[in-house]
Amino acid sequence: MIEVHQITKNYQLGKAKFTALSDISLTIQPGEMVAIQGRSGAGKTTLFNILGCLDTMDSGTYRLDGQQVEKMKDAELAALRCKKIGFVLQEFALINQQSVLFNVMLPLFFDKMAYRTMKTRAMEALHKVGIANLARHKTNQLSGGQRQRVAIARALVNYPEIILADEPTGALDSKTAGQIMQLISELNQQGMTILLITHDDKMAAYCQRRIVIEDGKIIEDQLTQ
Repeated sequence: MIEVHQITKNYQLGKAKFTALSDISLTIQPGEMVAIQGRSGAGKTTLFNILGCLDTMDSGTYRLDGQQVEKMKDAELAALRCKKIGFVLQEFALINQQSVLFNVMLPLFFDKMAYRTMKTRAMEALHKVGIANLARHKTNQLSGGQRQRVAIARALVNYPEIILADEPTGALDSKTAGQIMQLISELNQQGMTILLITHDDKMAAYCQRRIVIEDGKIIEDQLTQ
């Protein structure tokens, strides 16, 4: 379960202070698929980074499965990310000159895992996203949709409980975007918690809940299904 209470995040821009998030409170239950929407600069990415334990807030509390995140040190946050969270990004963030298999295995190198175990888990993730046959291809040889499937497989390789996806279809055509969202929906149906940052109402419609942020505040939080 994700529980945040009155979190605030400010940035110093020269002599001025910019409030990216202001007293944000929300609870996300295990197994939910939630769209987070808002205009550019509304605070979506800041919230994404805080929920993903990539950034800290200035005030408020954040509990992830009962663990008090704001009190953790950097090494503890890194371990929590590795264990609990998988990330899917709009620009894929793949190493183009390396193979699909290498890219999917990459998060496991930090666990000092045996190569055979890493390969087995990476192939398992590639089977889940339907591109195990491309394991030996370089990622720069793939289409946009295939590259996003690689990114999703990489997010799955550590068996996370939560997937945070930041505009995962933003660089894709509408047909491919629909295929990727269907895949993400299937992961949710298997019990995974999905948080989707998107500006696209069509993509948000795949989610059971919609949260809208404006000027760093939640202005809408409602069930859609």
